[in-house]
Amino acid sequence: MKYKKILSIIIILFTILITAGLLTIKPLRVAFPSLLPGITCPTATLCTDDVAKLVDAQKLYRTGYAHASTAVGPFIGSSRVVCCSAAACAEMFGMGKRAAAAIGDLGLIVAPRGCTAFYLTHEMIHYRQAESFGNLAMLTKPSWLIEGMAYSMSGDPRSLGAPFEEWRTQFEMWQATLGNQSVLQAAKNIK
Repeated sequence: MKYKKILSIIIILFTILITAGLLTIKPLRVAFPSLLPGITCPTATLCTDDVAKLVDAQKLYRTGYAHASTAVGPFIGSSRVVCCSAAACAEMFGMGKRAAAAIGDLGLIVAPRGCTAFYLTHEMIHYRQAESFGNLAMLTKPSWLIEGMAYSMSGDPRSLGAPFEEWRTQFEMWQATLGNQSVLQAAKNIK
């Protein structure tokens, strides 16, 4: 009887904690996007606020997934992507001015201006990094490695300002020393 009561309290506290997290930390909502008004998840890996644009979103997903897999190796799981065609959708996830964001290995959010292959590939590389290194390491590894890898290997055609261009250059110089070694495997050793 005592254990049932303790278990019940733990379940209630866990539910409260999850609910509070989803209400206050908007990017975490990518874990449960279909709970938000106007978001539909026609597949396990793709959600959108505009089903009329689903075919385009699916094509973008396949392209980004293929490019990221080629760049950094096969995914362990399938990333969930929320494609927002309206600013209001992106704001529900706390995107602000960002074009796209990977929330560790929970999923990706793409704002309207981020609906390009290189943005999605960039964020899928971050997702793959989180799969490989772990979510905590994404916060502790050097920016030149995390962001430099994503900018370099996504095929981002833009000339970036500081410090992003420097990170891309530093990553590319490091990558050139690897020979045939896997980028993600070698990156695990960098603190």
